[in-house]
Amino acid sequence: MRSWLSLGWQIFSRHRWLLLSGILILVAAGLIQELALGNGGFSFYPGAEPDTVPRRSGFASMVDLLLSLFLWPLAYTGYQYLALRAVRGEVASLRDMLVPFRQPLSVLGAHWLSVIVTVIGLFLLVIPGIAWGLKFMFSPLVAADKGRPTLGAMGESEALTVGHRWALLGLAAVFLSPYFALGALGYLTLIGELLHWGWWLLVAYGVELVIRPWLTASFAAAYHDLDQASRPAHSLFPGTEA
Repeated sequence: MRSWLSLGWQIFSRHRWLLLSGILILVAAGLIQELALGNGGFSFYPGAEPDTVPRRSGFASMVDLLLSLFLWPLAYTGYQYLALRAVRGEVASLRDMLVPFRQPLSVLGAHWLSVIVTVIGLFLLVIPGIAWGLKFMFSPLVAADKGRPTLGAMGESEALTVGHRWALLGLAAVFLSPYFALGALGYLTLIGELLHWGWWLLVAYGVELVIRPWLTASFAAAYHDLDQASRPAHSLFPGTEA
């Protein structure tokens, strides 16, 4: 795990402008979505009052849902693929972020089926949900990187993670800790007025700009390392082994 985080930091340091440009595109797109659909309007400015937040229409809510379901999984997988190209030492460019959009059904299928399987596991028992989440964490990236169909990508992700799930669990804990901290700060902001929510939003986007590129490069480093060292493993999806 430490080697992945260390390599991720090296890649971020070496390609900081490329990775920062990629995350800036995603953050800017997110802000445009929020503003255009009435999720915040001018209340994004720290001095705005909560009652100035405009109400969203049903149409805006539907568009927001569709973007969350179909656009953002492809966009974030594209950012992971951009980082993967940098990890491999290949000539990476922002156009690499469009690769998942060339095979959207496979990438979206791998993403959402992995989410559904993980959520079912969490509802049944927490431990199976965590285990399944770790098994299939690379599924969308496999689909984008190797052009695998949905089940093939999930099977290959499962094979890649065999014997490495404790390390991946530690990596996931590192990934999630800044966002848990932000969530706790947001909760205290809402119930205790610890911080005006506009300032909290700026803090959240600042953390996203600083942390996300490094963590994404570390995620790509883990995928690349496990892909290089992959070995045949029994899969839940017969016939999809690497």
